[in-house]
Amino acid sequence: MADKHRQLYDQLKSEGLYTKSYDDFVTQFANPEKLVRLHGLMQADGLYTKTVDDFKQQFFGGITQTKAEDVSVISVKDTRAKDSVTQKEVDDKSRLHGVIDSTRVRHIVTKAKEYGIDPYTALAIAYQETGLKEDYADNPFNLLSGDRYNESTANADLVDLSMQTMGDKNKLAAKLGKKSEEEVIQAWNGYGKISSTSFGGKVKKVYGLDVTDNPIDMNTDPVYGRRVIDIRDNILKTNPGIVKLVDEVGQTK
Repeated sequence: MADKHRQLYDQLKSEGLYTKSYDDFVTQFANPEKLVRLHGLMQADGLYTKTVDDFKQQFFGGITQTKAEDVSVISVKDTRAKDSVTQKEVDDKSRLHGVIDSTRVRHIVTKAKEYGIDPYTALAIAYQETGLKEDYADNPFNLLSGDRYNESTANADLVDLSMQTMGDKNKLAAKLGKKSEEEVIQAWNGYGKISSTSFGGKVKKVYGLDVTDNPIDMNTDPVYGRRVIDIRDNILKTNPGIVKLVDEVGQTK
C-alpha cells in the first residue's frame, strides 16, 4: 500500500499538481478532509474516476488518518467548449476546475439571499477572485481593506461585509450610468485600465487577452464582468451540487 501511496505522490508531482516533499504529502493527506479534497480535484481533472472510498482504499488503505469532522465538498468541473471572453476554444490548461467546501458555499448563498443579491453571481465573483480555495476560507471575495473593511470591522464576517460592499458597488454602477449586467458586475473589479505592467511585473495576457500593446479599458470593455458571467452561467449553474444547495438555502421545512 505504501508503494501505491508513493506512486500517487510521484504522479501528482509529475503533473505539477503537488510541489512539496513526500514527507509533506504524507502529513497533509493524513487529514481526511484534505484527502477528500484531493480526490475531488483529481476527479475534476479526469485523473481518477472512482468513488472517494475507492480512492482511500487504493492509495491510503492501512495508513493512519487523523481525526476530522465530517467533510462535504463539491467538485467543480469546467466543461466549457468556448471561452466567452476570448471567444476561443478552452484548452485543458485553462480550465477552471476546483474543489470547494459546501459549507462555505452555503454561507455565501445564505448571505447573498439575505442582501437580495443573486447567489450565483456572488459565488461566481468569489470563484473568480479566489477559486473558493482553503487559503481564502475567511475572505473568499478577497475583500481589500478600505470602506466597509477597516479597523473597526476587522473582526466582522468578511462574507457579510462583501455582500454589503457588493451593494455599494451596484449603487456606484447605477450612478455611473452602467446598464448591462457585465458593466454592473465590473464595478467589483473597477473601471480602470489593465496593461502588461498592472500587476507589478510584465504580463502578456489577462483574462486570456493579449495586453502587451493594447491595454484593456474596463470602462468600455467590462472583461471582468464577462468572465464572472461565464463562470456563473457555464460552470456553476451547470453543477448539480451547487444548484441543489442554492435551491435548498432559505427553503421552509
